[in-house]
Amino acid sequence: MKKSLLFALAITGAFMFSSYGQSDTVSGFSFSLNTGLDSLNANYGLSVNLGYDIRFETESTGTSDSITLTNGVYSSGGTDYAATADDWHNGANDKYWLVKFKTTDYTNLVLYSKQRSGGATPGPKYFKVQYRISSSGTWTDVSSDTITVANDWNTGVVNGWAIPSDAWNASQSVYIRWISISDSSSANTIVDSTGISKIDEIFILGTNSVGITENIGFCNNIYPNPATDIVNIVSTEPAAVAYIMAIDGRVVSTVSNPGSQLNVSNLASGNYFLRLISENNTTQSIHALIIE
Repeated sequence: MKKSLLFALAITGAFMFSSYGQSDTVSGFSFSLNTGLDSLNANYGLSVNLGYDIRFETESTGTSDSITLTNGVYSSGGTDYAATADDWHNGANDKYWLVKFKTTDYTNLVLYSKQRSGGATPGPKYFKVQYRISSSGTWTDVSSDTITVANDWNTGVVNGWAIPSDAWNASQSVYIRWISISDSSSANTIVDSTGISKIDEIFILGTNSVGITENIGFCNNIYPNPATDIVNIVSTEPAAVAYIMAIDGRVVSTVSNPGSQLNVSNLASGNYFLRLISENNTTQSIHALIIE
């Protein structure tokens, strides 16, 4: 309990002295469903980005190939999946995973993702991440680093790579791709027609640049904290929206017009932030939130 209280005091204090420091999820894919029209769509982020899906494409033919959903990063609970595709043979500098998103009013963009390849039908071992602005833009490396993928979720990780500033607050869609750059498989063989690649936990985070100001007084208190199921909100005016964010900035829950209570019973135990936006979208209140 002492550790939790220290966390709450430290984080709340940090936000009191910063104006734009927190990140929002601009777009995110965790693939929580394995069927349905929306199963390949972004399920986190700005509402304008939730209709965009992930694709597996071949540049030389201009085609998109099929994607299935199989066990993902957190599959032990049986409720998480990963985008999965085979037919990666002869794919060096030609075949890639692709997502697109809007970045209007967002700066300081960073990228997270996890890839896996291995088992009986190993796919590509080496990838690069590239971006472009609009469907007719030029592909440019996000980083000079190469992603090395293995038969686990811990090796092929992109952990907060900075997306170049020309993609910030862009007037057109931004595209990110993870392109295979070698026909070597994760098993150090040549990728064949059954070679499989997986990708999961894709998140693009950014800082809102429209000038929302800090106002801790907007919400006087939240209780109980730590909480297990219900969080009560004591505020001087109604909130238009409530965001519950993981400590890395990912938005894990969004509630419109939350009123005086939030149901947090579906959240895993841990440390979060509760961010409340006022009805006129000019003030916000951020509180450390602990779920037990």
